[in-house]
Amino acid sequence: MQEETRKYIKLLALVSTMGISMVLAIVIAIAIGYYLDKWFQTSPLFFLIFMILGIVAGFRNIYVIMKRAEKDLK
Repeated sequence: MQEETRKYIKLLALVSTMGISMVLAIVIAIAIGYYLDKWFQTSPLFFLIFMILGIVAGFRNIYVIMKRAEKDLK
């Protein structure tokens, strides 16, 4: 396999992990918030806080992946 083709396949694999990374960050944060709300009986407080943190973490993961992809292209 040519070196350039191998580089693009690696880049495609790296970029394809973006969706999974975003969804997992949000789902894990929401689950933590939901169970903390259940434990402390504070209805939507922890759910909303952790949902926002999960979204921020998801976008941070996408940023890190894009920086890594940009570095691999050069």
